[in-house]
Amino acid sequence: MMQRTTQSRRGISLAETVISTLLIGFVLVSTLQIVAPITRSGTIQADRLIAADLASELTDEISTKLWTSPILDDPESMGPDAGETRPTYDDIDDYHGWSASPPRFSIGSSYTHLTGWKRSAKVTHATIDNPSVDSAKATGLKRVVVTVSKNNVVLAQVTSLHSSAADVLGFVVPLPVVETKIVVGEVLIK
Repeated sequence: MMQRTTQSRRGISLAETVISTLLIGFVLVSTLQIVAPITRSGTIQADRLIAADLASELTDEISTKLWTSPILDDPESMGPDAGETRPTYDDIDDYHGWSASPPRFSIGSSYTHLTGWKRSAKVTHATIDNPSVDSAKATGLKRVVVTVSKNNVVLAQVTSLHSSAADVLGFVVPLPVVETKIVVGEVLIK
């Protein structure tokens, strides 16, 4: 009787190593092609939520202001009156042409970690028949468009309409300035 000898395998051949490396590479590339868009999508959604919050916040701030300046009482005027800054804006049209990059709180300080972001407002007179159409003169209706962008890509835009009737009916009550602080050197003057 003849005896068979079996040869045992002691290692992996070069061909098997190359094939397994290629298979792992294909699987890894496929996985990255799936994960990258999901990660990017999550970032875009987070940016849109931040933008919507920033737009809503400024829209709410603007809605607390009078329809026309109580000082000038000029319904045709657009933009801030002489010497007005955002903390002292008293009417809706003061926000016309306002923008800040990065976005700022109403008191002037910047939001942290929002480099590349911009928030702006545009105020126009609107026609009564079709509020989406601009009017060259005061009609009793103003359209406010607040836009928020990141790296020049618009992520949120909120449009609101404001009627002069709100001032007459008393929907908006201007808040008086409670305290003004001026710091000179190290002396606080009130």
